[in-house]
Amino acid sequence: MNQGNDTANKDFLTELMRSTGKEDLNYIYRGEFTQNLQQHILSLAEKNIDREKISGKIKKRVFHIMVESIQNISRHGDNKDNDNQENSAMFSIQKEKNWYYITTSNIIENSKVDSLRSKLDRINSMDQADLDKFYREVLGNGQLSQKGGAGLGLIEMVRKSGNKLSYDIEKINDEHSFFYLHSNINTTTLEEASKLVDKESIFSLNYMVKLHNFILSNSILLIYSAIFDQDSLLSLVSIMKNRIDNTASTKKKIVSLMVEMLQNIIHHGDKDINGCKGSQGIFYISEKNHKYYLTTINYIDNDKIPPLKEKIDYINGLDDKGREQFYNSRLFDFKSCTNKESGLGLIEMRQKSKNPIEYDFTTIDDKYSLFKISTSINL
Repeated sequence: MNQGNDTANKDFLTELMRSTGKEDLNYIYRGEFTQNLQQHILSLAEKNIDREKISGKIKKRVFHIMVESIQNISRHGDNKDNDNQENSAMFSIQKEKNWYYITTSNIIENSKVDSLRSKLDRINSMDQADLDKFYREVLGNGQLSQKGGAGLGLIEMVRKSGNKLSYDIEKINDEHSFFYLHSNINTTTLEEASKLVDKESIFSLNYMVKLHNFILSNSILLIYSAIFDQDSLLSLVSIMKNRIDNTASTKKKIVSLMVEMLQNIIHHGDKDINGCKGSQGIFYISEKNHKYYLTTINYIDNDKIPPLKEKIDYINGLDDKGREQFYNSRLFDFKSCTNKESGLGLIEMRQKSKNPIEYDFTTIDDKYSLFKISTSINL
């Protein structure tokens, strides 16, 4: 699959941040789906669902579709002998107003494409009564296999959501294709999803296919865009501790940097943007060129940009001894009201990573900009 350089170079994550509104959620994981990781991935999603004021019945439906979607990756994913292709599988849960959108991607053999397409089209053509009847028939006939041969999981996703499944199949090579599956559910009623959703919306299947290509091109492991709090911090750390397969010392550095950067969003990103009150931001982590890159994006007051830029440039320009002296001077600078003002977090990021801090500012309006900051760990 090749979406072209425009997709690879497009700053999808800044767009994702700017398009995420009040109480929206964008949570995307790419990589292995071991049993342990599945539990952590689902736990973070479940915590976000539990915050919503929706009925227990709807929560159960959403969670059931999440579980079935992740199991679909394990059940139908092919070519497990190739680590790079295995690690390209993706799970995403998004929330917009009263809607949840769940998208998965995994690799399938081209020989199975026609059968899968036929199965999905048949399921999508049925109404609720026909689906219930077909479900009972499949169970009664015992048409099951280790890989869910009859498509019971797909039938269940339509029954639980009340909506048809959107899907896309993108050819990779002569042997394999990416299979994308997109489900949606309303949190107030089993209302049918609108057929007029803009195909470029961040909640559309079309956008998710392009975003997946961007994620693969940039070797991104995880993206989380929402209102940040301590619970989400702990869940993200748990996921990455289980996902990162490196030495204990490298893992410790990465986790330490994650905590520092996520705390930065929680403590400094608290804004009221377009009715979205809270510490809104994006965290993502990628692995390329023998390094892990950790990046956050959050809103910042425009009047804070010049001193922040000056501080980062100054820290980046110091040698090891200079940074240690600067850190100690700030640590015992009791005239500053908080560590927020003294910049201890930035110094610690530079000290722990041993690499320069990269940053960028994108103007939103006269009052706010997006502050993107990135650091890396050598492997």
